[in-house]
Amino acid sequence: MELVETGTRRAGSPYPRLCGLGVALTMAVTAILTTACPGPLAAQAGMVPMAGKDTGAAHRRSPRMKDMMGAPLPFGIMIGQANRWMVGYQYMFEKLDGMLDGMRAVSQTDVLKRFDTTPTDMTMRTHMGMIMYSPTDRSALMAMLPYVEMSMGEFHRDGTRSNERSQGIGDLELRGLYSLYSANDQRNRILADFGVALPTGSVNQLDAEGKRTEYPMQTGSGTYSLLPGIVYLGEALPWSWGGELSSTLRLGSNEHGYRLGNRYEPKIWIARELTRSVSLSVGATGESWENIHGSDSLLDPSEEPTKDPTLQGGKRLNTSVGVTFHALSGFFKGQQLLAQGDLPVVQSLNGPQLKRKYMLSISWQLGF
Repeated sequence: MELVETGTRRAGSPYPRLCGLGVALTMAVTAILTTACPGPLAAQAGMVPMAGKDTGAAHRRSPRMKDMMGAPLPFGIMIGQANRWMVGYQYMFEKLDGMLDGMRAVSQTDVLKRFDTTPTDMTMRTHMGMIMYSPTDRSALMAMLPYVEMSMGEFHRDGTRSNERSQGIGDLELRGLYSLYSANDQRNRILADFGVALPTGSVNQLDAEGKRTEYPMQTGSGTYSLLPGIVYLGEALPWSWGGELSSTLRLGSNEHGYRLGNRYEPKIWIARELTRSVSLSVGATGESWENIHGSDSLLDPSEEPTKDPTLQGGKRLNTSVGVTFHALSGFFKGQQLLAQGDLPVVQSLNGPQLKRKYMLSISWQLGF
């Protein structure tokens, strides 16, 4: 779901407060992990790079080294071994409930003073398929295609209720990763992330009456997008950490005369191995997305907030906790399973707009 920029009418920025909350949460959980799983933070002899990232030379230097696939890296990262494949699947469930205008809660009654209809809640289920290939030790190529299912409840001024549904494939993403820097011991790495999104998703979803659904209920953007980003990976076993800055830059306008706003997502995380095959991670993710540019002439912005292109975006800070499982032997060797939950710490939305309650995800990957 694409929302829209808060705009300049919001006084002040919530982000100093957001960053403080995120740092405090991360430090608190880190302290708990250290107490529960005592061990030195410094790197230990004979231990090596993160999952799927060690080179053949690294293996030859120390027979005790192992792939650290239990380290909860972002979905779809693999660099370090040429001619290697990876396939993966990610399921995401997101729940939205209640309305915000800026950081202030807004009741349905207040929304209906301005609009004929107000959204009440929304669920989104995303099934993401991924395939990746590393042609060299320093690069990887990837394709990702989502299938999206959405349901939104609505309350009307006349007291009736309704529910809208839409589903279909989203925009296809073609990405590349390239290693810009790698320390000799492979414990610090910087990767360039680049790609393009193709408009394979629909912007012509219809409701039960045959009318085009509002902006958030469309499964695609209708435009091409650039996907630049950068990733940092660090390790000092039994710890690993990292950061990522990703973005979606929209190009042109779609067939209905609008384009979704640009999107920016900074992310940090830290993980601790609990056993050789299980690790626990905590992290924080920021989200900022801009207004829709232009408008769909068939959507009347006075009917509902979700049909107003100037009331779709904002900023959000989330905190996350995840558990990663990695089989070291047997039939499941080479597979990684990550379960993660995300909760919003602070949201500032250009509303009235539905706020996020939580998001859950399960990711599976197999390297061969």
